[in-house]
Amino acid sequence: MKNQLIFSLIVIGDLLLFRAPVIQAQRITAQVTVNTDKLLQESKDKLAPLKDLLTSYLNEYDWTDNAGRYTIPVQMDIFIEQAAPTSFEDRYNARLAVGSQNDFQASDKKWLFAYQQGSQLTHVDQFQSLTSLVDFYMYALLGQEYDKKKKSGGDAYYQKAFQVAQLSKFSEFFDTGWKERTAYIERLLSSPQKPYRELEYFFSQAHYRFRVDDRKTSGQYLRAIILKLKNLSFDNPATARFYEIHHLDMARMLYTLGLVDQLQILTGLDQTHVATYQQYLQQTSGP
Repeated sequence: MKNQLIFSLIVIGDLLLFRAPVIQAQRITAQVTVNTDKLLQESKDKLAPLKDLLTSYLNEYDWTDNAGRYTIPVQMDIFIEQAAPTSFEDRYNARLAVGSQNDFQASDKKWLFAYQQGSQLTHVDQFQSLTSLVDFYMYALLGQEYDKKKKSGGDAYYQKAFQVAQLSKFSEFFDTGWKERTAYIERLLSSPQKPYRELEYFFSQAHYRFRVDDRKTSGQYLRAIILKLKNLSFDNPATARFYEIHHLDMARMLYTLGLVDQLQILTGLDQTHVATYQQYLQQTSGP
Protein backbone atom coordinates (compact mmCIF):
# COMPACT_ATOMS: atom_id res chain seq x y z
CA MET A 1 0.00 0.00 0.00
CA LYS A 2 1.49 3.30 -1.06
CA ASN A 3 0.09 5.54 1.60
CA GLN A 4 2.39 6.50 4.44
CA LEU A 5 1.20 5.78 7.97
CA ILE A 6 2.39 7.90 10.88
CA PHE A 7 2.00 6.73 14.47
CA SER A 8 2.39 8.14 17.95
CA LEU A 9 2.70 5.62 20.76
CA ILE A 10 1.23 5.50 24.26
CA VAL A 11 2.39 3.03 26.90
CA ILE A 12 -0.23 1.97 29.48
CA GLY A 13 1.14 -0.62 31.88
CA ASP A 14 2.80 -3.34 29.82
CA LEU A 15 0.54 -2.88 26.79
CA LEU A 16 1.69 -0.71 23.94
CA LEU A 17 -1.25 1.06 22.34
CA PHE A 18 -1.25 2.88 19.05
CA ARG A 19 -2.92 6.08 18.06
CA ALA A 20 -4.56 6.15 14.69
CA PRO A 21 -2.47 6.52 11.55
CA VAL A 22 -3.00 9.45 9.27
CA ILE A 23 -5.70 8.31 6.86
CA GLN A 24 -5.11 8.83 3.18
CA ALA A 25 -8.12 9.12 0.91
CA GLN A 26 -9.13 6.21 -1.26
CA ARG A 27 -10.61 5.98 -4.74
CA ILE A 28 -12.78 3.20 -6.10
CA THR A 29 -11.66 1.66 -9.39
CA ALA A 30 -14.30 -0.87 -10.37
CA GLN A 31 -14.68 -3.46 -13.05
CA VAL A 32 -18.29 -4.45 -13.74
CA THR A 33 -19.77 -7.45 -15.50
CA VAL A 34 -23.47 -7.92 -16.30
CA ASN A 35 -24.53 -11.45 -17.19
CA THR A 36 -27.83 -11.60 -19.09
CA ASP A 37 -27.54 -15.14 -20.44
CA LYS A 38 -30.88 -16.19 -18.91
CA LEU A 39 -32.87 -13.45 -20.63
CA LEU A 40 -34.59 -13.20 -23.99
CA GLN A 41 -32.85 -11.12 -26.63
CA GLU A 42 -35.21 -8.16 -26.18
CA SER A 43 -34.30 -7.88 -22.50
CA LYS A 44 -30.62 -8.36 -23.26
CA ASP A 45 -30.75 -5.42 -25.65
CA LYS A 46 -32.44 -3.21 -23.08
CA LEU A 47 -29.76 -3.96 -20.51
CA ALA A 48 -26.80 -3.68 -22.88
CA PRO A 49 -25.76 -0.18 -21.64
CA LEU A 50 -25.88 -1.15 -17.97
CA LYS A 51 -22.27 -2.31 -17.67
CA ASP A 52 -20.83 0.99 -18.88
CA LEU A 53 -23.35 3.03 -16.91
CA LEU A 54 -22.46 1.28 -13.66
CA THR A 55 -18.74 1.47 -14.35
CA SER A 56 -19.02 5.23 -14.75
CA TYR A 57 -21.31 5.49 -11.74
CA LEU A 58 -18.71 3.78 -9.58
CA ASN A 59 -15.48 5.20 -10.93
CA GLU A 60 -16.42 8.80 -11.58
CA TYR A 61 -17.85 9.49 -8.13
CA ASP A 62 -15.89 10.66 -5.09
CA TRP A 63 -17.13 8.14 -2.54
CA THR A 64 -14.85 9.47 0.20
CA ASP A 65 -15.43 13.21 -0.33
CA ASN A 66 -11.74 13.67 -0.99
CA ALA A 67 -9.16 13.32 -3.75
CA GLY A 68 -7.90 9.75 -4.02
CA ARG A 69 -4.33 9.03 -2.89
CA TYR A 70 -4.51 5.34 -3.72
CA THR A 71 -7.07 3.09 -5.34
CA ILE A 72 -9.26 0.23 -4.16
CA PRO A 73 -9.79 -2.25 -7.01
CA VAL A 74 -13.37 -3.54 -6.91
CA GLN A 75 -14.96 -6.33 -8.91
CA MET A 76 -18.75 -6.17 -9.27
CA ASP A 77 -20.53 -9.06 -10.98
CA ILE A 78 -24.25 -8.86 -11.71
CA PHE A 79 -26.25 -11.89 -12.79
CA ILE A 80 -29.70 -11.08 -14.17
CA GLU A 81 -31.92 -14.01 -13.31
CA GLN A 82 -35.26 -12.92 -14.73
CA ALA A 83 -37.09 -10.05 -16.37
CA ALA A 84 -40.07 -9.08 -14.20
CA PRO A 85 -41.81 -6.22 -16.03
CA THR A 86 -44.83 -4.45 -14.61
CA SER A 87 -47.49 -2.52 -16.50
CA PHE A 88 -45.50 0.70 -16.11
CA GLU A 89 -41.76 -0.22 -16.00
CA ASP A 90 -39.16 -2.90 -16.70
CA ARG A 91 -37.90 -4.74 -13.62
CA TYR A 92 -35.31 -7.44 -13.12
CA ASN A 93 -34.45 -10.03 -10.50
CA ALA A 94 -30.70 -10.27 -10.05
CA ARG A 95 -27.81 -11.52 -7.97
CA LEU A 96 -24.88 -9.31 -7.02
CA ALA A 97 -21.33 -10.27 -6.05
CA VAL A 98 -18.90 -7.59 -4.88
CA GLY A 99 -15.28 -8.08 -3.93
CA SER A 100 -12.08 -6.14 -3.45
CA GLN A 101 -8.46 -7.21 -3.45
CA ASN A 102 -8.37 -6.12 0.19
CA ASP A 103 -10.57 -9.10 1.27
CA PHE A 104 -14.06 -7.55 1.22
CA GLN A 105 -16.53 -10.07 -0.18
CA ALA A 106 -20.32 -9.78 -0.40
CA SER A 107 -23.02 -11.73 -2.19
CA ASP A 108 -26.65 -10.68 -2.48
CA LYS A 109 -29.35 -12.86 -4.03
CA LYS A 110 -32.49 -10.80 -3.40
CA TRP A 111 -32.06 -7.83 -5.70
CA LEU A 112 -35.09 -6.50 -7.58
CA PHE A 113 -34.53 -3.30 -9.52
CA ALA A 114 -36.23 -1.16 -12.13
CA TYR A 115 -34.36 0.04 -15.20
CA GLN A 116 -35.62 1.76 -18.32
CA GLN A 117 -33.53 1.71 -21.46
CA GLY A 118 -31.97 5.13 -22.00
CA SER A 119 -31.96 6.04 -18.30
CA GLN A 120 -28.89 7.66 -16.76
CA LEU A 121 -27.54 6.74 -13.33
CA THR A 122 -27.09 9.63 -10.92
CA HIS A 123 -26.15 9.95 -7.26
CA VAL A 124 -29.17 11.23 -5.34
CA ASP A 125 -30.23 11.30 -1.69
CA GLN A 126 -33.29 9.16 -2.24
CA PHE A 127 -33.95 5.48 -2.70
CA GLN A 128 -33.36 4.06 -6.18
CA SER A 129 -33.88 0.33 -6.59
CA LEU A 130 -30.90 -0.02 -8.95
CA THR A 131 -28.25 2.29 -7.53
CA SER A 132 -29.12 2.12 -3.83
CA LEU A 133 -27.88 -1.46 -3.56
CA VAL A 134 -24.64 -0.42 -5.27
CA ASP A 135 -24.32 2.49 -2.83
CA PHE A 136 -24.99 0.20 0.12
CA TYR A 137 -22.18 -2.20 -0.70
CA MET A 138 -19.70 0.51 -1.65
CA TYR A 139 -20.19 2.15 1.72
CA ALA A 140 -19.94 -1.22 3.49
CA LEU A 141 -16.71 -1.89 1.60
CA LEU A 142 -15.31 1.52 2.54
CA GLY A 143 -16.33 0.95 6.15
CA GLN A 144 -14.23 -2.18 6.26
CA GLU A 145 -11.35 -0.42 4.49
CA TYR A 146 -11.30 2.52 6.89
CA ASP A 147 -11.55 0.20 9.89
CA LYS A 148 -8.05 -0.94 8.92
CA LYS A 149 -6.63 2.59 9.09
CA LYS A 150 -8.10 3.66 12.41
CA LYS A 151 -9.98 1.92 15.19
CA SER A 152 -13.68 2.34 14.38
CA GLY A 153 -12.55 4.38 11.37
CA GLY A 154 -15.29 2.86 9.23
CA ASP A 155 -18.17 4.15 11.34
CA ALA A 156 -18.98 7.07 9.02
CA TYR A 157 -19.28 4.74 6.01
CA TYR A 158 -21.27 2.09 7.86
CA GLN A 159 -23.62 4.89 8.90
CA LYS A 160 -23.98 5.91 5.25
CA ALA A 161 -24.84 2.33 4.33
CA PHE A 162 -27.36 2.29 7.17
CA GLN A 163 -28.92 5.53 5.88
CA VAL A 164 -29.33 3.98 2.43
CA ALA A 165 -31.05 0.99 4.02
CA GLN A 166 -33.32 3.28 6.03
CA LEU A 167 -34.50 5.01 2.86
CA SER A 168 -35.67 1.64 1.56
CA LYS A 169 -38.35 1.52 4.28
CA PHE A 170 -40.42 4.01 2.33
CA SER A 171 -40.15 2.02 -0.90
CA GLU A 172 -42.17 -0.84 -2.31
CA PHE A 173 -38.81 -2.64 -2.73
CA PHE A 174 -38.22 -2.93 1.03
CA ASP A 175 -39.21 -6.61 1.11
CA THR A 176 -36.53 -7.50 -1.43
CA GLY A 177 -33.74 -8.01 1.12
CA TRP A 178 -33.51 -4.59 2.73
CA LYS A 179 -34.55 -5.82 6.18
CA GLU A 180 -31.63 -8.26 6.11
CA ARG A 181 -29.22 -5.61 4.82
CA THR A 182 -30.24 -3.27 7.62
CA ALA A 183 -29.60 -6.01 10.18
CA TYR A 184 -26.18 -6.65 8.62
CA ILE A 185 -25.08 -3.04 9.16
CA GLU A 186 -26.62 -2.88 12.63
CA ARG A 187 -24.59 -5.94 13.55
CA LEU A 188 -21.37 -4.34 12.28
CA LEU A 189 -22.04 -1.23 14.36
CA SER A 190 -23.01 -3.18 17.50
CA SER A 191 -20.86 -3.39 20.64
CA PRO A 192 -20.24 -7.17 20.35
CA GLN A 193 -18.72 -6.63 16.90
CA LYS A 194 -16.32 -3.89 18.01
CA PRO A 195 -13.51 -6.24 19.19
CA TYR A 196 -13.50 -7.95 15.79
CA ARG A 197 -13.32 -4.68 13.93
CA GLU A 198 -10.39 -3.70 16.15
CA LEU A 199 -8.72 -7.04 15.39
CA GLU A 200 -8.83 -6.20 11.70
CA TYR A 201 -7.27 -2.82 12.44
CA PHE A 202 -4.42 -4.37 14.43
CA PHE A 203 -3.85 -7.06 11.80
CA SER A 204 -3.78 -4.54 8.97
CA GLN A 205 -1.20 -2.42 10.78
CA ALA A 206 0.90 -5.46 11.73
CA HIS A 207 0.92 -6.63 8.14
CA TYR A 208 1.78 -3.19 6.76
CA ARG A 209 4.64 -2.70 9.23
CA PHE A 210 5.90 -6.19 8.43
CA ARG A 211 6.00 -5.38 4.72
CA VAL A 212 7.99 -2.18 5.24
CA ASP A 213 10.39 -4.04 7.57
CA ASP A 214 9.39 -2.21 10.73
CA ARG A 215 9.79 -5.39 12.70
CA LYS A 216 9.46 -3.89 16.16
CA THR A 217 6.12 -2.19 15.53
CA SER A 218 4.78 -5.19 13.61
CA GLY A 219 5.62 -7.42 16.55
CA GLN A 220 3.88 -5.07 18.97
CA TYR A 221 0.71 -5.22 16.92
CA LEU A 222 0.92 -9.01 16.71
CA ARG A 223 1.25 -9.29 20.48
CA ALA A 224 -1.81 -7.05 20.84
CA ILE A 225 -3.75 -9.34 18.49
CA ILE A 226 -2.88 -12.43 20.55
CA LEU A 227 -3.92 -10.62 23.71
CA LYS A 228 -7.29 -9.72 22.18
CA LEU A 229 -7.83 -13.25 20.84
CA LYS A 230 -7.39 -14.65 24.35
CA ASN A 231 -10.54 -12.80 25.39
CA LEU A 232 -12.68 -13.92 22.45
CA SER A 233 -14.67 -17.12 22.21
CA PHE A 234 -13.37 -19.60 19.66
CA ASP A 235 -16.96 -20.70 19.02
CA ASN A 236 -18.01 -17.25 17.82
CA PRO A 237 -18.29 -17.29 14.00
CA ALA A 238 -16.50 -13.92 13.85
CA THR A 239 -13.51 -15.42 15.68
CA ALA A 240 -13.47 -18.39 13.33
CA ARG A 241 -13.63 -16.04 10.35
CA PHE A 242 -10.62 -14.07 11.59
CA TYR A 243 -8.58 -17.26 11.97
CA GLU A 244 -9.71 -18.59 8.60
CA ILE A 245 -8.66 -15.44 6.75
CA HIS A 246 -5.49 -14.55 8.64
CA HIS A 247 -4.00 -17.70 10.21
CA LEU A 248 -1.37 -18.23 7.53
CA ASP A 249 -0.15 -14.62 7.58
CA MET A 250 -0.17 -14.63 11.38
CA ALA A 251 1.97 -17.78 11.49
CA ARG A 252 4.37 -16.48 8.85
CA MET A 253 4.86 -13.10 10.54
CA LEU A 254 5.26 -14.54 14.05
CA TYR A 255 7.79 -17.07 12.76
CA THR A 256 9.78 -14.51 10.77
CA LEU A 257 9.88 -12.08 13.69
CA GLY A 258 11.01 -14.81 16.07
CA LEU A 259 7.92 -14.53 18.28
CA VAL A 260 7.84 -18.25 19.01
CA ASP A 261 6.09 -17.79 22.35
CA GLN A 262 3.23 -15.96 20.63
CA LEU A 263 3.02 -18.63 17.95
CA GLN A 264 2.72 -21.29 20.64
CA ILE A 265 -0.08 -19.33 22.30
CA LEU A 266 -1.86 -19.04 18.95
CA THR A 267 -1.63 -22.81 18.53
CA GLY A 268 -3.58 -23.21 21.76
CA LEU A 269 -6.18 -20.62 20.80
CA ASP A 270 -6.95 -21.79 17.26
CA GLN A 271 -7.41 -25.55 17.14
CA THR A 272 -8.59 -25.52 13.54
CA HIS A 273 -5.23 -24.50 12.07
CA VAL A 274 -2.84 -26.28 14.45
CA ALA A 275 -1.15 -28.11 11.59
CA THR A 276 -0.14 -24.82 9.96
CA TYR A 277 1.24 -23.42 13.21
CA GLN A 278 3.11 -26.65 13.96
CA GLN A 279 4.85 -26.49 10.60
CA TYR A 280 6.33 -23.13 11.52
CA LEU A 281 7.13 -24.19 15.09
CA GLN A 282 9.04 -27.21 13.78
CA GLN A 283 11.17 -24.88 11.67
CA THR A 284 12.12 -22.87 14.77
CA SER A 285 13.39 -26.01 16.57
CA GLY A 286 15.67 -27.02 13.71
CA PRO A 287 16.45 -30.53 12.44
